[in-house]
Amino acid sequence: MSKPLSAGRTPDPQHAAAAALMAGAQPRYASVATALAAEILDGRRAVGTMMPTEQELCASFAVSRSTVREALRRLRELGLVAGAQGVGTRVIADRPRGNYVLAVRSVAEVMGYATRTRLDIHSRARIVADAALAERIGGEAGRAWVHVTGLRRPADPAAPPISWVELYIDADFAAIAEDPALVTTPAYRLISTRLGIPVAEVVQEITAIALPPAPAEVLGLAPGSPGLLIRRRFHAADGRLLESTINIHASEDRFAYSLRLGAPEG
Repeated sequence: MSKPLSAGRTPDPQHAAAAALMAGAQPRYASVATALAAEILDGRRAVGTMMPTEQELCASFAVSRSTVREALRRLRELGLVAGAQGVGTRVIADRPRGNYVLAVRSVAEVMGYATRTRLDIHSRARIVADAALAERIGGEAGRAWVHVTGLRRPADPAAPPISWVELYIDADFAAIAEDPALVTTPAYRLISTRLGIPVAEVVQEITAIALPPAPAEVLGLAPGSPGLLIRRRFHAADGRLLESTINIHASEDRFAYSLRLGAPEG
């Protein structure tokens, strides 16, 4: 839990990491976000206090409201602030939250986060799905798959892994499992670009779990620790299952899933 801050606290490596994270982008909102994050991490804006209004920030930094909103979004992704409709934006933490945030605003972003990370592949094996596996991945019993396992990591090689990953790729596309590009490009996208079979539908399920022994070990946690399982199935236009993925995440500050939905029609 975050502690109350006092002004003039000595900066620490996490401050530098947060600044580096946001300073990597060139747009104006990045510099605004960096300046605001510095005020929070240095203790000039204490946990529990309200941030200035969007209008006040626009005036302070001489920027547009869209720039301010994007800067605040970056702070929310770091877990430093939270907003509430009609209330404003409140400082909720004095340390960045974790190493990777999957902020989802569209199907493209659900499908695209693999391109912002890398997959360290541990094994590849051709298997035939029995009834239990077919139910687990949403496929058909008796069908052949290429089972790929590995660790998904953020771009920073020193950062802890994001998740334990299992990919099940239709055996008709076995060459995709051997493609070197699989390290940074998801299998369904390689199937689309190499073979001309695009994804028409993505089905996603998110479940709270106790970490099984093998994923817990590679994530550096005790078996039975709280975890998060995200299962995705990628279907072609004719309903064929091209790829099924299973991602097991630690419930510590390594990963956050942020979903933004628009207003309902009408």
